[in-house]
Amino acid sequence: MSETKVNVGKATSGGYRPLSLTLRGFKGIRSGLGRDAITLDLEALVGDAQLVAIAGSNGRGKTTIMDNLHPLC
Repeated sequence: MSETKVNVGKATSGGYRPLSLTLRGFKGIRSGLGRDAITLDLEALVGDAQLVAIAGSNGRGKTTIMDNLHPLC
């Protein structure tokens, strides 16, 4: 069973800003990284950017990340 945890900061005029995203139990994380969970520190990766691009080849998790941030975006 997969599980998602999103840690959010204070509300801004554009909504809540996600600080981190933890994905646990996703098939691609286990098979690709050999780990059960991964935490993305979005605050460190994004900083003060107003626009962020997620790029990568097919099957690398872009849609998984966006699908799990969906309630905040």
